[in-house]
Amino acid sequence: MKKKAVLFLVLTLIWGTACLAFADEYATVTNGRLNLRQYATSSSPSLGQYKGGTWIRIIGAPTNGWYPVITPDGKNGYMYGTYLTFASNRSYGIVRYAQGGYVNLRSGPSLSYPVITQVTSGTSVSILDDSYEWNYVSVMVYGNSYQGYMHDSLISRSSETAVVITRNGGKVNVCSGPSFGYGSIGSLSSGTTVNVILKGTDWYWISGGGLTGFMSTSYLSGTGKSAGNTVTTPTTSSTTAYVNNPRSTQILNLRAAASQSSRSLGQYKNGTKVKVVYKGSTWCEVYVGTKHGYMMTRYLSFNGKYLPATTVAPAYSSTQSVQNYQLPTITATPVPVYQQATVAATPVPVYQSVAATTAPVQSGSGTASNVKEIKLTGSGEIRVYNDSAMSTLKTTYSAGKTGKLLSYGEKVCLVLIDNSVGYVSTSNISY
Repeated sequence: MKKKAVLFLVLTLIWGTACLAFADEYATVTNGRLNLRQYATSSSPSLGQYKGGTWIRIIGAPTNGWYPVITPDGKNGYMYGTYLTFASNRSYGIVRYAQGGYVNLRSGPSLSYPVITQVTSGTSVSILDDSYEWNYVSVMVYGNSYQGYMHDSLISRSSETAVVITRNGGKVNVCSGPSFGYGSIGSLSSGTTVNVILKGTDWYWISGGGLTGFMSTSYLSGTGKSAGNTVTTPTTSSTTAYVNNPRSTQILNLRAAASQSSRSLGQYKNGTKVKVVYKGSTWCEVYVGTKHGYMMTRYLSFNGKYLPATTVAPAYSSTQSVQNYQLPTITATPVPVYQQATVAATPVPVYQSVAATTAPVQSGSGTASNVKEIKLTGSGEIRVYNDSAMSTLKTTYSAGKTGKLLSYGEKVCLVLIDNSVGYVSTSNISY
């Protein structure tokens, strides 16, 4: 046992040392048995044979098709690239489905940054940097090249997915290499859906939850231990469902992870339409508009039937113009004046604030929404416009200014601030 432990430690150190000088890059033996050659030629001595699915670390650029590699048992040599399967789509992806059929490309890695352009769902993107939760990508839109940031959850890396599973519902480590001897780069909750970048013996190269690394197949459902695969162009699919709480006044949380203790990303009333990209027995991975998260399966209806929500607040159409919108008024009671003649007071309109409600906003649907307290967010001055096309500036406010949400739109919202109505970009609103 001691000799095996020492051997494992030595092999881990040998393999791990290579990553200090070269970027992480892996391949698997495609099928059959592949020779590891001492030199970059088929006539040089064989240092061993490796069966299909074996993980191979690439440690340098190829020479005439021969790649310098390190095998799992610590041997250095050369393998011919034709017989290796690479994650050819690692640097590419497909924009996933989103409400409205497009995803915003932003100038920085958060929702507070301006939108550069809108990218249609299904468009291919080149991933320039995926070090963080927001990927820096390059994309062609109507013949023009754009570079910007897109959230990892909105990009599909592979045509095949798997689901993280544990017996106790806990988290699973994502490793930096295809063995438990590598360090953890983070962890994913049970129920998380991941994209399979490349399959190998006992381990898959996966991407999900903002992490790209390796996970043992013993923690992935619907996978088995089949050897190498050729990754094809990603595709997206979804199922339509509707929020269906037991009572019409209830709301359903969209969670950041498949857990009731995870933070809420939004609350939705009955009848809200969602796109289900993975259906589990307890949790579903869904999109509500462009918001990505998890909802409990038992509170979703998949047959189109749901208990209608109880309306508790007036709704204002997002298509209503500022000129046509009238604040509620109260006519003053005429007060008699005791003079030689009694004169009735002229009725005076009194402007009242619309009462706030806890009813959820229909996020991303572009339909009617309920009045809700909001706060302006963003860097610098926040612009408020007279029209929904945001062509005529009305005024500006500093970030942190509060008001009320009258109508929610995917790109523009109608708001009431200081008893004045105007339009503001959805990206500058939080609630």
